[in-house]
Amino acid sequence: MLTTFQWFSLITILLVTYAGGYYPLFRREKARQAEGFPLGEAFTAGVFLALSLILMYPSAFQLLNKSFPDVDYPLASVLVLFVFLVLLGLEHIIKNFERKSAKANNQLSNPTIPIIMTVMIAIPSFFLGTALGISDTSTAVFIWIAIMVHKSSAAFALALKMVQSTLTRNQTFIIFSLFALSTPIGIIFGEDIHEYLPPETLVLVKGLILSLASGTFLYMATLHELEHAPLIKSCVNRKGFLVMLCGFIITLFVRLLIGEAHHM
Repeated sequence: MLTTFQWFSLITILLVTYAGGYYPLFRREKARQAEGFPLGEAFTAGVFLALSLILMYPSAFQLLNKSFPDVDYPLASVLVLFVFLVLLGLEHIIKNFERKSAKANNQLSNPTIPIIMTVMIAIPSFFLGTALGISDTSTAVFIWIAIMVHKSSAAFALALKMVQSTLTRNQTFIIFSLFALSTPIGIIFGEDIHEYLPPETLVLVKGLILSLASGTFLYMATLHELEHAPLIKSCVNRKGFLVMLCGFIITLFVRLLIGEAHHM
């Protein structure tokens, strides 16, 4: 059963996702002139870095070592890098589609682009929701903050790509809703595994999920959208860089307060 905070997270994440997509979906011309949320993206990049490397990765490393005590190999590191490289590969695929679409049609893009983008963002969003679902409340609060800021900006960008493609209005709403539901479904899944898995299996599953989430957070903070990556685009000026550091340092400080976030 979901806790009060998990229900709060689920509902607020849904609301902020639809709020982020509102202008592209209903105010198309205004949306094309908007500049996004650069300071919010900068703060989130700092939080993502700390969550990935200070909270999630060490916990995943510890849990997988518990599950495989005789394996002298950094399994958590391999999983983190695997997710990172998969997301990078998907990003290259999207950029390739965008370049081809721009040559073929100067007005509306190929609908394949927003569909692939939805899959690419929805799967990591599911893992981030799952990480929130398996975390205790103190850690889940910071995962929730990072997801809230990211989902709003991602929803805006994704909806904008959809309205600039040949997708119909109904198709746009259906695909966008699948993206919006990805994180809430992840939260429910993360909570449910506590009830149905034995302790030994739960240690392994937690380690796997945290490794996947760590790689996702690391990618979202660094190379997401490639040339428009948050650490490059949003932190290029002093204000953006300081905001990013604030997100990073606040999360580091919380890690000192709460101690080890995930343990059995």
